Amino acid sequence: MSYVTGTRRLILTAALFAAAIVLLVVAILTHSAVPLFFMWVPLLTVPLVLGRPDQRRRPGTEPPEASSAEQE
Repeated sequence: MSYVTGTRRLILTAALFAAAIVLLVVAILTHSAVPLFFMWVPLLTVPLVLGRPDQRRRPGTEPPEASSAEQE
């Protein structure tokens, strides 16, 4: 699993919600329920994006605050 930054995580989450809204608009405009069955795909990937580890919190490394506190 690759590391992501907070900004990239926010952008990916917004893009996934936008994709779900686009599918909703397509369903409204076409008067069809078929796009509604595909709305769950981007919405279920949101927890995967939000659950990815942060780039600053790699396993085995200390946060920057902890290393500066030890030097004092």
